[in-house]
Amino acid sequence: MTQTTKILLRRRLLLGLLILAGALAQNCVLPNVGFQIYFLIPLTVIAAMFEKEIPGMLFGLLAGGIWDISAATPDGLNALFLCVTGCVCGLLAKYLMRNNLLSALALCSAATVLFSVAHWLLYVLPLQAGGLFATLLRFYLPQAILTCLVSPLLYILIRAIEKKYRVPGESR
Repeated sequence: MTQTTKILLRRRLLLGLLILAGALAQNCVLPNVGFQIYFLIPLTVIAAMFEKEIPGMLFGLLAGGIWDISAATPDGLNALFLCVTGCVCGLLAKYLMRNNLLSALALCSAATVLFSVAHWLLYVLPLQAGGLFATLLRFYLPQAILTCLVSPLLYILIRAIEKKYRVPGESR
C-alpha cells in the first residue's frame, strides 16, 4: 500500500466516522433534548466539496443509509437525496464554485431547505388536514435555520481534516 493510499484511506475513514458521529447526534441525542439539527446534510455537502463527486456521492449514500435505518419512514428517500446531493455538490465544487466557507454555507442552506420542503410535501402535507403552513414555519424552518448555523463549524472541522491528511501534489 502506497503512502498516498494510506493518507486517502485515513482521511476518508475519518470522514466516515464523522458522518457516523453526526448520525448519532442527529438521531439519538438531539431528539431527546427537544430540537433537531440535520447534521448529515451539511456533513455530506462539505465532504463532497472536498472529496469531489464520486466519493461525495458515496458519503451521501452512507449518511442517507444510516439516516434511513433510524427514520420513521424507511423508504430510502434520505439515501437517495443525500447521494444525489453529494454528487451534485462535488461536481459544483469541482467545476463551478470555489471551495470556501461562503460556498459551503450556500450549498448547505440550499440542500437543507430543499430537504425540509420535500419532506414536508411528501410526508406531512398528505396526512395533515389543517395548519399546513404552521408545521412548515414552526417545525421545519427552525430546523433548517439551526442546521445552517452549525454548517460553518462543520466546514472548519472537515477543512482541518482535509489539510492534515492532504496527499502531496493533490489539487484542491
